[in-house]
Amino acid sequence: MADEIKNIDYEQGLPGAIDLHDSVKRENPLSQGGEGTVGLTVMVIGALILILGGGHLFSSSNGFKSSIYISENYQPEPRPSLGGDESAAEQVAWIEDWMSDGKKVYNNCIACHQASGLGIPGQFPPLVGSEWVDQGTSRLGAIMLHGINGPFKVAGQTYNQLMPAWNNLSDEKIAQVVTYIRREFGSLQEGDDGVVTTEMIKAAREQFGSHSGPYTEAELLAIPADEDLPGSRVDLETGEPLSEG
Repeated sequence: MADEIKNIDYEQGLPGAIDLHDSVKRENPLSQGGEGTVGLTVMVIGALILILGGGHLFSSSNGFKSSIYISENYQPEPRPSLGGDESAAEQVAWIEDWMSDGKKVYNNCIACHQASGLGIPGQFPPLVGSEWVDQGTSRLGAIMLHGINGPFKVAGQTYNQLMPAWNNLSDEKIAQVVTYIRREFGSLQEGDDGVVTTEMIKAAREQFGSHSGPYTEAELLAIPADEDLPGSRVDLETGEPLSEG
């Protein structure tokens, strides 16, 4: 007869697996993670902190208005000097700005006269060494307002082209480009700063206003070579008219 199966734990007085399971079932289960509750006291304290802290921030920041950064009768500090005579720099800027604007207008002339002012030999006349540029401003003003039709000579060479009138430009722009041409490409006489003002071009419109069509060389030569357009000379630093006498 086969040996009887014995329950060793039972015989030795040790608790069996069934007893252990039963004891576990009798215990209260642990709370599941994430299902705990926050105490009422903690919630109340947290709410008070938020209310009191938010109220203090709002009051101390003046309702988040920009006026907290600027007080009444605010006066900004003057811009610090970078050295040098700033007022002189601003005055010198007048002729620099006048020339700069004139150069912009001259961009309309580059195709013919070139950026160098040397023109295209045999086709378009140069401005460098041109008697029309170097001499008085009256002839040049007449050319700018009404154009010139060839043949005409520039620096000893004959050209037979038509230069159109630029009278559609404002007096200021014509004055600026003529100033740029004379100072950049001309050979100015002693004491001539090359500046042509808006006032001078306005006078040129009145002086040559009755002329129709482009000028011929003969008509331009009838204008004295050294004749300048009427108008006051200006201070190159300020752009203000110079006092006469």
